Amino acid sequence: MPARFLRENAFLVAAVALPLVVVGFFLLATAIPRWTVPPPAHDLLFTTSSYRQPRAAVSVGFRVVDGRLRADVRHALENTHPPRTMLWIFEHETLTTREVEFSVPELAAGDPPRVIDVGAVAGRRILTQPRAPDGYEVRKGDQSSPGIAGELFGMRRYDRRLSISKNGRVVSIDLPQQEWTTPSFVGWVVSDEAR
Repeated sequence: MPARFLRENAFLVAAVALPLVVVGFFLLATAIPRWTVPPPAHDLLFTTSSYRQPRAAVSVGFRVVDGRLRADVRHALENTHPPRTMLWIFEHETLTTREVEFSVPELAAGDPPRVIDVGAVAGRRILTQPRAPDGYEVRKGDQSSPGIAGELFGMRRYDRRLSISKNGRVVSIDLPQQEWTTPSFVGWVVSDEAR
């Protein structure tokens, strides 16, 4: 009886089975990298900027010099409102993100800019190349396309997510829900001399 039903309704069986096979294939294609590609081996530093109140009296920029993270602090120009810049670290061992706290010096109008070490990552070597030594690369969410229909109807979305990927394995980086700009890559933490 089941063989006769399958023969008489082959088209119906194919119409049901084919989408299930395709879905199964895509599920398997996304799961295999999780099983075969090792997890990330390095922490990631990145920044976001927020225009929420209170606004900053100084502007802070980050740069890596000789493998060390430095913060450039400048007094805000008159009648300007620079965003508050936040430094984040994605910790590869726990796959969690936390804000890196550091003290920003107070500067008065006319004070020269100051370069400070970020104490929380002092003694750690930072690489600024886009690909980490373990092969992971940063992917920003705003690089994705809404597809042909989305392009035609102006449905381009502005996605502020950040992830890292290697050989098909994608690790999402979660951030608290706030108003900020798209995350900006600073560098990979490749060694910790303090440990």
